[in-house]
Amino acid sequence: MHRVRRSSRAYSWGMEPLPIFPLGGVLLPGGRMPLQLFEPRYLDLAQRLADEPEGERRFGIVRIRQGHEVGEGAATDLHEIGCEAVVDAMAIAQGSAGAVVHLVARGGRRFRLDAIDEGAGTSFLTGRVSWLLEPAAATDPDLRALAARVLAAHAAYLEALGATADPVEGRPVDLAYRIVERMVLEPGDRQRVLDSADAVTRLRLVLGLLTRETAIVQRFRAVPTPTDLGEASLN
Repeated sequence: MHRVRRSSRAYSWGMEPLPIFPLGGVLLPGGRMPLQLFEPRYLDLAQRLADEPEGERRFGIVRIRQGHEVGEGAATDLHEIGCEAVVDAMAIAQGSAGAVVHLVARGGRRFRLDAIDEGAGTSFLTGRVSWLLEPAAATDPDLRALAARVLAAHAAYLEALGATADPVEGRPVDLAYRIVERMVLEPGDRQRVLDSADAVTRLRLVLGLLTRETAIVQRFRAVPTPTDLGEASLN
């Protein structure tokens, strides 16, 4: 039995089926994640996606709270909030152990995983999900001021690392996601950003993360080691 912990949350509508891909990492809206699928149930998922018209190939990525990505009893406890994965590219290759599907997913809408559909009849997990609305934030007086503070904090973070980067592009409502993609953070921190209900809450959280990470680098003179950058994830 798969467990999903619930909490009350507004800004959602409907419930619809969605293939679910449990991972140890986190996909954020607007982000990109390459995946390699080789386990039989996920090859079934890849075939399901290939049968869909281009532009409609999508599934859900949900972080594992307890369990593993593969093996007996995998992914027994999942986080409530996940991210829609829209397939940008797919290709199949033959390896020494059989077929491998290479897939590039782009983060779409956030969703709440309401339940696992045990009667879906699929070898992979199928969830019942509610899509989460993004509250209107354009008129929030805190938004642009917070965005400016986050950009300044990100510049200080890069300076502490001795790194340079292209300017962060995107709307203030998406800025937190774009900054987090450029940081070395534990999956739990990335999940907290995904869980945040609105842009102002996300920006405040990311400002705190930037302040914390900059202080750690300055104090210990240590460059963080990547643990989950949304790169190649294996099932």
